[in-house]
Amino acid sequence: MAGLRINPQVGLVEALEALQLLERKFTATTNNLANVDTPGFKADGFTFREVLMKKIGPRYQRAFKETVPYLDTQQGFLEPTQNPLHFSIVGEGFFKVQTPKGIAYTRAGNFTLDAERRLVTPQGYPVLANGAPVIIDPGMAAEGLVTMENLKLRVSPDGLLSIDGTEIARLDVVTFDDLTKLKKAGENLYISEGAQEMMPINYEVRQGFVEKSNVNPIKEMVNLIEIQRTFESVQRTIRGLDESSEKLIETARR
Repeated sequence: MAGLRINPQVGLVEALEALQLLERKFTATTNNLANVDTPGFKADGFTFREVLMKKIGPRYQRAFKETVPYLDTQQGFLEPTQNPLHFSIVGEGFFKVQTPKGIAYTRAGNFTLDAERRLVTPQGYPVLANGAPVIIDPGMAAEGLVTMENLKLRVSPDGLLSIDGTEIARLDVVTFDDLTKLKKAGENLYISEGAQEMMPINYEVRQGFVEKSNVNPIKEMVNLIEIQRTFESVQRTIRGLDESSEKLIETARR
């Protein structure tokens, strides 16, 4: 069969690519499971697509699969806490916070007050309202001293904060034109890599609730089992390809 060329290494290359994809999926799955109890956490997922590679040499061309990560933005369960400093977003949107590295975003509304009476994340980053940190002024409380018992902080569905009926600021709640450009930055925060902020349309801020993680632990455990089985299958394929290559080499030497 003149002109027929067999590259015994193609199968091995594709098997190694499969292992790389499995590694990425394993990392995402274990990270999802580790954050099953993290407030406001959004699970990572992957889809796959085939891409036609550029020709290697004059005749050789093939397709390969690559992973396309995505953020699962499905709403998490709202857990009631009765804490007036806890907020959740129903629908689209993120809270804006100020970090030492710049603006970041979060869905976790388990806020608290720092020593300066600023509304902050558990890590101490100020929550923004009207572009500035939210300060809960003790003079705005009826009793003159802010405590968890007498704090009369209220929030409207569109994020307007008030104390004892006095409006103080509106929480900065934003969404983006392209959520695929929103990247996780650690500490349950996100940063924008080219995505443009937009005013959300379908959202509501609720007080006294914290959004739970949207990770489905059963689904993720099933994913781990599938990853393990696929990994073992790829390992067997690699061993078979290695044995075939050895036979080809032995045949060529005869």
